[in-house]
Amino acid sequence: MFEFLFDCSAFELSTTTQLLNNILFPVALFLVIFWLMCEIFLVDDNLPIVDEEFTSGIVKTQIDEDIIDPEDESSIEKLFSNMAATSDEKQSKTALFDIDREGESLKALGVRQLRDFCKNRKIKGYAAIYNQRGIDGLVEFLLQQQIYARNIEQQVEHVEISA
Repeated sequence: MFEFLFDCSAFELSTTTQLLNNILFPVALFLVIFWLMCEIFLVDDNLPIVDEEFTSGIVKTQIDEDIIDPEDESSIEKLFSNMAATSDEKQSKTALFDIDREGESLKALGVRQLRDFCKNRKIKGYAAIYNQRGIDGLVEFLLQQQIYARNIEQQVEHVEISA
């Protein structure tokens, strides 16, 4: 009559208990971890809050104290704008000069060395570009791949040393 109550052994859990453990344990664990994270990372409402108007007034006052004359402020702004414009011009001139110089140095190496380098490095697409646009196209292609004359010269020296 009461066989279903005493059917399991002392070390075996019933299916109902297993089902409750499988459902309730992850939920309880999540709730404990969530509560702990909230306690750690959430700010309490009773902390003093700094008024934005107060801080902006302090910042304006500090800026006004730092700048003595309005003329100095305008001259500083002019200096910064001149420096930015000058550095931009120098960078663009330097970049153009470097590309032109690198292109000339690659052309000076010759078609044979450029094609051998591409072949040895297994660079795809160099032959099609060379057939379409010649050495100028090949030089442009190598510059786009960020391959410079010094890279090719280093490989030639390495091959000569190992041979």
